[in-house]
Amino acid sequence: MAAFGPQGWWPVGWNKPLYRPGFYGPISENEIFEICAGAILTQNTSWKNVEKALAALHAADTTSPEKINVCPAGKLGRLVRSSGYYRQKAGRLKGFCCYILRKHPEGLKKWFSAAPRQTLRGELLSLKGIGPETADSIALYAAGKAGFVIDSYTKRISQRLGFAGELSYEDWQALFEANLPPNAGTYNEYHALLVKLGKEFCKKRKPLCNGCPLGKMCNNKK
Repeated sequence: MAAFGPQGWWPVGWNKPLYRPGFYGPISENEIFEICAGAILTQNTSWKNVEKALAALHAADTTSPEKINVCPAGKLGRLVRSSGYYRQKAGRLKGFCCYILRKHPEGLKKWFSAAPRQTLRGELLSLKGIGPETADSIALYAAGKAGFVIDSYTKRISQRLGFAGELSYEDWQALFEANLPPNAGTYNEYHALLVKLGKEFCKKRKPLCNGCPLGKMCNNKK
């Protein structure tokens, strides 16, 4: 936090998502849905590619579960093409929207507010194409439920620091949750800061160890 400051995750604003440092909610129904859509689209791609897809959905006035549900699959695929695996992701997005409209007509905000985290997580995991990282991203950033998100940045940085070796997703999550206060705001910032560190310093190939805020702790430093 001292090196990077608050990150303001998750960025929202379909046409130009904005980070809001220090803001942790409440958020609107449409913002909740945008975060869900972004979490699905960001699988196996960069956030820049997701931003293009979100902007295309906005330009086509297709930014609600109702509109995505009735959007032809081919058209939806073209709109989210920049996110990669676009046919698959269009199908997952339509499936998610169909599920919301069928099972939760009360809307995302009421559903997320009423559901305990583990219940919500389990329901999300039951949907095709939503794995642990996506479910936890939705639960934390869209629903404000305290559960730590594990991604490739988290694993890479932790392994280079010598905290753990090869662990399952659940064991990684348990490791972080056992050592951090069980607070959604804390998990939000901690995960976002790890992503920032991974993107700017602790890269997969050719990490920039000089100047890294955690350089003195790292087993990987040159």
